[in-house]
Amino acid sequence: MDPRVSQHAKLIVTYATGVKKGDQVLIMASDYGLDLASEIYKEAAKLGGSPLIVMTPSEVTRAYYEVTPEEFLDIYPKHLYELTKVSDVVVSIRSDINTKTLGNVNPKKLTRRDKTVRPIQDERLSKRWCLTQAPTPGFAQDADMSLKEYEDFVYSAILIDWASQRTQMEKLKKALDQADKVRLIGEKTDLTMSVKGRNAIVGDATHNVPGGEVYTAPVDDSAEGEICFDLPGIRYGREIKGIRLKFSKGEVVDYSAETNQDALKSIIETDQGSKRIGELGIGTNRGIKRFTKNILFDEKIGDTIHLALGNAYKDCGGINKSAIHWDIIKTMKPGQILLDGKVLQKDGKFSWE
Repeated sequence: MDPRVSQHAKLIVTYATGVKKGDQVLIMASDYGLDLASEIYKEAAKLGGSPLIVMTPSEVTRAYYEVTPEEFLDIYPKHLYELTKVSDVVVSIRSDINTKTLGNVNPKKLTRRDKTVRPIQDERLSKRWCLTQAPTPGFAQDADMSLKEYEDFVYSAILIDWASQRTQMEKLKKALDQADKVRLIGEKTDLTMSVKGRNAIVGDATHNVPGGEVYTAPVDDSAEGEICFDLPGIRYGREIKGIRLKFSKGEVVDYSAETNQDALKSIIETDQGSKRIGELGIGTNRGIKRFTKNILFDEKIGDTIHLALGNAYKDCGGINKSAIHWDIIKTMKPGQILLDGKVLQKDGKFSWE
């Protein structure tokens, strides 16, 4: 086995989640995640944790939507909720062999199921949780890489000096915490929002591995203006290109997409909260240099911002609630991020760089 898998597991157990004696550790993965899950299991056990691995093949998930009558999508999986509830640490490993497994499933079915299982997601977010990536052929193909190239890409973004990275990200957190108005200016984009009273979070290798973002929750009714995303949004294996969103009093009042507009419509109309911005994130990971159609990496690219429609993180002081939390990325090169009228970043370069 690649020795980097063990290093990855140690990072998750020690730095990201801080497993300690007596912790109940839930490890969830799919097709290609068993090697990493097994290493996390062993590292957690060494520290006195009580680990459990739950594997869900991606084809089983697809088959669920294929055979389940629509009215049964509302049946709540109590057993999974109880398992999450009694866990102290929850690690989720993205490891599907095929990222397009759910590409032909009706988006309305997917969003309906999201609403049903939302309490499980909320419970997971109340734990010491971590989302990470195992290299798979499907994700490598999306990134236009061989599996070997993609493995190198993944580990070069994950196995870095996170203590040093955090020091740099603290500067950005301080600037956001002291600000009221954030303005994003770019191609076909002029969007303002308030972050007054909210708490920016340094996203190093904690909840997401890799890390490399500082994120906050905009004031719910503050977004005004328009934004166009040059990078596609990915949802359930479907690419939504050319997304344009117009906001008034914090809500999406108009939208369009060049492709898969039906999927965009379904996402925005999931519930009342899905019409609002739950997160503003600013990427800081200079080691991620290319778009790979994987939000876990792409939202960390150093010259990008991302907005998430839907649920806001309580750690940020956010109060918006939704069954979804969907990130969309925009390149800010060329572009500007202004805080209370002062330039924070211009053409991808921070004011202190």
